[in-house]
Amino acid sequence: MPDALIATEDLVKDYHLGTRRIHALRNVSVAIQPGEFVAVMGPSGSGKSTFMNLLGCLDTPTAGQYRLDGLDVSHMERDRLARVRNEKIGFVFQTFNLLPRTSALENVEVVLRSSGRTAATPVDACRGSRRRSSTCGTS
Repeated sequence: MPDALIATEDLVKDYHLGTRRIHALRNVSVAIQPGEFVAVMGPSGSGKSTFMNLLGCLDTPTAGQYRLDGLDVSHMERDRLARVRNEKIGFVFQTFNLLPRTSALENVEVVLRSSGRTAATPVDACRGSRRRSSTCGTS
């Protein structure tokens, strides 16, 4: 079995509100293999968004370990986390955050170019397809 793409061990995230400590996550351990589909579910306030922010390297845990593709990202500095996000993570937000007046394909191209990925990308394959609109869902 391959190494987990995402592995957390006893992940903890606390927030401080004045003198109060809010326990958003307590000892969350998970291993997600490459190609595996996972749903994070729970009631409002159960820590889903906090967990996703940690997995997306938008925040760091208070305690515990998080390995992304074999790299320990648990306590990285913000600049290093930004580099990891750029190289290893793609986000799809509920509000999409797309650039107006550009196609979905052009929105993807902006991100790929800003990360230095210009050759042999799925976008290049779509651009070269004779059936672009049916293959890539663009017109």
